[in-house]
Order: sequence, then structure tokens, then C-alpha cells
Amino acid sequence: MYIYFNNIFISSNFAGLEWFNVSRPLTLAGDLKGRVTVLDFFTYCCINCMHILPDLEALEKRHPAEDGEVLVVGVHSAKFENERVSANILAAIERYHIHHPVVNDPEGKMWLNLGISCWPTLLILGPNGHPLFVLVGEGHCERLQLYVKVAIKYFSGSGILTKSVVPLAPSRHFKATGSVLLFPGKVTVHPGGIIVSDSGHNRILLTDHDGNVMKIIGSGEQGFRDGSFGSASFSNPQGVVYHHPDAIYVADTGNHAIRKVDVLAETVKTIAGTGTQGKDFEGGLHGTYQAISSPWDVCLARSLDQAEDGMENLLLVAMAGCHQIWGVFLSDGKWLKGSSYSKGTVIRLAGSGAEENRNTSYPHRAGFAQPSGLALGTCFGVSVLLIADAESSSIRKMNLTDGAVKSAVGGARDPLDLFAYGDTDGCGVDAKLQHPLAVATVGESVYVADSYNHKIKVAHPSGKAYKISTVIGGECTEKAEGDVRDSKLSEPGGLCASLDGSCLYIADTNNHSIKILSLTDYSMKELPIKLVDESDSPSQDLLLSPNENEEVTALIPHGREIRIILRFRCDLPEDAVLNDEAPNRWTLETSDSRVALTASQGQLQRETDVPVTLHLDSHDASEALLTLSCVLFMCLKSGLCITKTSKCNVKLKCMKSGELAEEEEIIVNIKINV
Repeated sequence: MYIYFNNIFISSNFAGLEWFNVSRPLTLAGDLKGRVTVLDFFTYCCINCMHILPDLEALEKRHPAEDGEVLVVGVHSAKFENERVSANILAAIERYHIHHPVVNDPEGKMWLNLGISCWPTLLILGPNGHPLFVLVGEGHCERLQLYVKVAIKYFSGSGILTKSVVPLAPSRHFKATGSVLLFPGKVTVHPGGIIVSDSGHNRILLTDHDGNVMKIIGSGEQGFRDGSFGSASFSNPQGVVYHHPDAIYVADTGNHAIRKVDVLAETVKTIAGTGTQGKDFEGGLHGTYQAISSPWDVCLARSLDQAEDGMENLLLVAMAGCHQIWGVFLSDGKWLKGSSYSKGTVIRLAGSGAEENRNTSYPHRAGFAQPSGLALGTCFGVSVLLIADAESSSIRKMNLTDGAVKSAVGGARDPLDLFAYGDTDGCGVDAKLQHPLAVATVGESVYVADSYNHKIKVAHPSGKAYKISTVIGGECTEKAEGDVRDSKLSEPGGLCASLDGSCLYIADTNNHSIKILSLTDYSMKELPIKLVDESDSPSQDLLLSPNENEEVTALIPHGREIRIILRFRCDLPEDAVLNDEAPNRWTLETSDSRVALTASQGQLQRETDVPVTLHLDSHDASEALLTLSCVLFMCLKSGLCITKTSKCNVKLKCMKSGELAEEEEIIVNIKINV
């Protein structure tokens, strides 16, 4: 399958190429001779290439380069034009913590001359540069270890392992950026500000609208650990989404897991995934029993049995590692064809698992190619899931009513053609993108982080497809001072719209920053992310500790029907107003089976009435207890908006007949102190 090559052939292909993580270029005759070498042919966009990095790291731990017996060398053979650029390769080396030598083969000469046909491919060379083994694709960790072990044993006996020193010089390659962030992956909004996946630092940041960091979630150490904000650990987290009132869901990509952040309790808990890469293309198990593969983005939706204003109980997942769309049911719910799933079920919703750009009315037959960004939207009044399908360089749409997967813009008509990329505005497949990683919606407009073109584009429905045009980004040019189109992005990977739809937040990944793009005048500015001392911050915290109100007791007659109204009143400070555009919400809970709640949750206003019914017999003179929880969003005159939570116990004490007035309706007044 692979042609034979000799020492002269290899050395001539190394000649003149740029190297990273070494102090000088390596040669076969001088540096690779006398040791077992593993050549890793990769391209940094490829999720499969990312999957084998832990395998290579495990090999290097068992056979350190300084021992002189084994050396791993990355051969970067780019798929996309953007990946040929040295600065972008350097960024990827840092982002994915690659410490072994890497050579940039921008024209793919080694790739072609050695007959390589797949990313990733591992080519194991003997001490004389002769090929010993070829491993194609991922999932060969044990075989790689075995082949290298056998080779070392064989050549040690022959006495030709010289164990010479290699001039390794691993470095970050980047000067200090002055930014709090390192390769931010995704960004999303919550009513008090934004949430950033600070991927390079393996943590999640919550900021206010001014960029002040109010919560740091994760220790910053790369790992897989649940627990408090300070002790929990992540590995290259990407997608984040806020779930009202106090949860954040995280696509913990490197750990192949979905994590739930409880903001009030300040804890992190794994709700899906085992911490190791899964090979399952179907799913169906619950929670941490279900292995998954490189989740890259998440967004919230409703199961088909939920009303339009009902609870968002379905977490949609862009499962980049197996080229599918999955779902995590946050409560019991129904999906297509009447299927029902219990709370905690983790299951494939669309995609065959084949890496394709295949559109079909049958969701399980559809083919995706490394889906990396999700957003809910509407297309001619129909609810759809917009998908940034990175490796097919296209935006796809999935009908959330029948599951049909269609093309929106970019890509190719041939479902097997994953090389139809470029930078061309236009309609449908005539338009060209380059490895888009994120989408965001404002009405029927779809904004796209066209990552490898370093642009933000916007698409609008046009017939059966979408028409797309550039909003901002690309290479800087000589233009008038102040022209916003001179603004330069570098592989933006995250995108979201503000709550009012007036601007976009952009995770400008390789620039280690968050940008704000106005959708009014298309001006763009950087949001300064700042670590602050919470004790000095005027907002103290984005999500303050629950305010415990005094217990409220109401006397209720038993033995007859009576209407009970719980009336909530928000007692706000004089300089504060309720943010009516935010998801202010109340929740009622009780374990008393005699209490019938007309509704268990709803929209909270300055004054809210909720009816409650008690089912009591004529001899029952006990009491019933309910717990009221409220989350509300206030804006101060200073312009600062904060979130406040409140809890109150409501005791309905049942009295004998004759002890209370004969009222047909009892109003229980509850003051919500904030």
C-alpha cells in the first residue's frame, strides 16, 4: 500500500521545511538515524488527528525523547489553505499542547511521495529510516505501543540504537498576550453578562457586561474532576450554554463529557460521558454510563411534547468526534416518531457517523463532517437547528419537527466531497466557506464564524437555500481610517448574539480575545476581560447567594372548597428596576400530595398571582408546606444589571370550621425581598 523509501529520499523531503519545537531543523541522517521514529501525518483542523494526540503522549511518557530510543515527529500536511500558514500551525501546537518536533509540509510533498491518503496516519521508521509499520486512522494506541516495543527490543539486540540527543526546544512560541484568555473557544450570554470557555486555560469564566470576571469555574489544571469551582477540572472545554435559572452546560471536549455547572452551589458535575472517547454511534444509556466522543458545542431546545413556552429540557450536542448530533434529555421527553426518553438519556438524534455532507429527510441517514457549532433558528417560520459543519465547510439545517437535514449554504452537491471550500459570497452551494466553527441567529438571519477565512458572515433565507455575505474580517487592507472592515480576526471559533439582538459576541480564538460586533453600524471593539477582586466590585457577584425570606403562614379552613391565591410581590431597591426582557422566573415545590399546583413555574413580574388547591378531608387539621424560589434580574440606575435569587417557605395551616371567616377566596401575600 505504501511505497518503499530510502534515506536519501526522506532527507531530501525534510530539506528546506520549517520546524517547530526544535532549536534547528532535523535530518534523517543526523537526528533520526539510530532510533525508532514515529511520523504523525496530521492537519490541525482534523478531529481524528486530535484524538490520537493522547496516544502519542502516552507513547512519549513510556519512551521519553531524552532516552534516545524513540522520537515522535509531527508532519503537518494541511487540508485547508489557512493551515499552511506557520503562525496558525504555531497556534495549534500551543493550543493542543504538542511538545514533540513538528515539520510543516505545506505543499504536501512528503504526503504525496509516501502515498499517504488519510489523516491521521502513523508511519513507524526503523533506525535506518526504513518503514516498519503503518497505522491509518485513530484507535491504535495499544498496537502503537506494541509495535514500538517490539522494534526497540529487536534493534537493541542488533546494537544499532545510538540513543543520540535531539535538540528539543518546546516553547509556547507566543509572546505574552496581556490577555486573561488563552485560545477562547466559545462564548454565550446570560442575563448578567457573558460566559466564555477559556479553552487554553481549561476553565470557564463568567463576566459582567463590562468584562469583569466574577466567577472562575475550574482550577485551570487540565484534568477530569467534579467538585467545587476551585477543585473541578476540564480539558479544552468548548461549547457553553446558560440554562435558566442557575445552570451552565459545558461541552468538555478533551474529556469527552458534558458537564453541568450549578452557579449557586458553585459545583461542577458530569452528566454525560465517561472521561474517555466513546465509539458508540447510537447511544441510549443514561448519564455517565454513556461514552461520547469530542462534544464541541451545545444548545438548548425542547422535546416535541413541550409547549413553545415550556421548559427547555433537551440539550443538543454537536458531537464532532463521531460526526453526529446527539441529545441529552434533562427531563422526560418525546422525540421523532413518538419515541420517548427518560431523564438523563444520552442518544444520537441525527447522523449516520460517516464523515459526509449528506442531506436527507431521514435524520439517521444524514452525514455530517465534524459539526462544531449549533444555534436554534427559524426558516420561513419553521424551527430549525443551524449547524456549522466544519470539515464540509458548510452550514446545515435540521428541521426540529421531522428531523430532515438540508443544506443551507456552502459545501458541495457531492456528499463525499469535503474539499469544496473557499471564500466566496453567494447563494447555496455557489457560496464557499472555509472550516466554519460557529453560528448564531437573530430572527431569520444566520451569522457565521467563517473561521479559517477569519471573517464573520451573515446568511438570509433565499428560496430553498441561504444567501451569504461578508460582514467583517479578512486580511487588513489600505482603507480610510476608521473603516470597520479593516478589523482583523484570527480563526474565530465562537459566536453568540446579545439578548436584545443588537450585537454579536465573538470568541476571537487566536487573538485570545472577545470582540463585540455592533449589528447597527458594524463597528467592532474588544471587550476587555478583567480579573477583579469581588470585594471591590460594585456588583459583588453575578449570581448572589439566595436571599432567605421569612416564613409566611396562612390560615386555611378545611372541610370545604376554597380558592387560594399566592400573590408574589417583588420589593426592589429604590434605584432598581426589574429587567422585563430577562427570564425572571418563579418555581413552587412541595412534597405534600394533598397540594395541587396549577403550575410549578412561570414568569415572574412585579406582582404575580398563582392559584393553589388543597385536598383535605373533614378531619385533617394539619399543615402543608410549599417552597417558593425566585430568580429575578435587576438593573440599577448606574447601568449595572445583576441577578438575584430568593427563597421563601409558605406554610398553609389548616384550621377547624368556625375558627375562620367564611371567605370564598384567600389571598396569601408574599413579599420577595431583594
